[in-house]
Amino acid sequence: MLAAYASKDLSPVEVTEAMLSRIERVNPIINAFHYVQADTALDAARASESRWANGKPQGLLDGVPTAIKDVLMMKGLPIYRGSAANNAEELGPAESNAPCVERLIEHGAIILGKTTMCDHGMLASGYSSQFGTTRNPWNTSRNCGGSSSGSAAAVAAGIGPVTIGTDIVGSIRNPASFCGLTGHKPSYGRVPCYPQTSPSVCAGPIARDVTDAALLLNVLCLPDARDVSALKYEDVDYTAKLDGSLRGLRIGVLGGLGFGAPLQNAVRERFSAAVDVFAAAGAELVELTPPFDANDADCAERFYQVRSLAELEQLPPGIQARSPVINAWTEAARSYTAAMHYEDYLGTQALRQRLLEVINGFDFLILPTMPVLPYAADNPGLDDGDTFAPWSNTFPFNLTQQPAISVPCGWVENNLPVGLQIVGQRYDDVGVLCAARSFEIASGLPIRPIPEELDLS
Repeated sequence: MLAAYASKDLSPVEVTEAMLSRIERVNPIINAFHYVQADTALDAARASESRWANGKPQGLLDGVPTAIKDVLMMKGLPIYRGSAANNAEELGPAESNAPCVERLIEHGAIILGKTTMCDHGMLASGYSSQFGTTRNPWNTSRNCGGSSSGSAAAVAAGIGPVTIGTDIVGSIRNPASFCGLTGHKPSYGRVPCYPQTSPSVCAGPIARDVTDAALLLNVLCLPDARDVSALKYEDVDYTAKLDGSLRGLRIGVLGGLGFGAPLQNAVRERFSAAVDVFAAAGAELVELTPPFDANDADCAERFYQVRSLAELEQLPPGIQARSPVINAWTEAARSYTAAMHYEDYLGTQALRQRLLEVINGFDFLILPTMPVLPYAADNPGLDDGDTFAPWSNTFPFNLTQQPAISVPCGWVENNLPVGLQIVGQRYDDVGVLCAARSFEIASGLPIRPIPEELDLS
């Protein structure tokens, strides 16, 4: 797109008009956007067109259409966090832009609107009590994942090439896997976040391929003094670091971590084929025993229940019930004591320590991003009702603060994608992106065209 702007084969106005037309046609089906700012986007596109005509583009993304996840502050607009319990009139509009939103504007990106998300960012699903169901563009009877549900569904449906996701338990990687996209959870602190609410939360790119994800990361990781937990800024061009090889890399292979949903056969087959790609490319592969037992994730689920309950309890009891799934999920936490919560915090730190020990001696770990295929579209979680189990392969790497990326590793029946997760040593975002790009090349898997006619079955 940027090359076409430079050669004047396309203009930002033409592209923005096409994106707005696409939203009008497909958003009633997939429900990726809850707010569209057509006039503002077209004004920004005209300004971008003028800059390109004068040979003076603004930054790295001038004229590139994108969208902002509901949870991210965008000046003048409310934040619902996907929940009907959060009333826009009571909350009021955001008074400033989130750091990553500010960076997009500074680099000339065209913001089409705001995308949907699940309730309170804690469901691996497109279910939302505020926005309704967001559907998977590849098969609208299936789930698009969450919590960055609308952001991933928009890119998969061809509404812009990149968006920003946020990730506290897997909310970039889960929808990227379910929607056949690339989603990178950076090292904690790599992308400045404000307000900063957790030592597990990150913002990062969702894109159609690794190169676009790396380009967006170049913008998102620029410094912002509001995040006191941010890493020291490193002037790295991630797109220039993508040349590399899998040969000689030592990689630990995990079919799962030992808890959560069992690995489905269709996912196992695609993951096994991905492992073969690494082997054929010359990587040294070591099959690892899952490091955890079935109940080891319980402390983490309780820990996050308390986090969500703390958010809910800022609201009157009757209003809390407007978010029925999260309200029911957090019910048990109402009887927890502060001491019990601290014990669960220590439990998450024990998980963190054990998992960091697993990667010792390896360049990367690889495992399925999601142990299951996309479940029914309207489900808040697994088809059996479990809402936390879908996070089993992703949330531990938020605790360890390691960079982790999900890339497509194949498709199965009913037009459903499968994602491969590549996890690196702490702070090695360059290595993770390079390994992902090398896998992308070595696998030979084509980037599928956007679904022109969405499946309505």
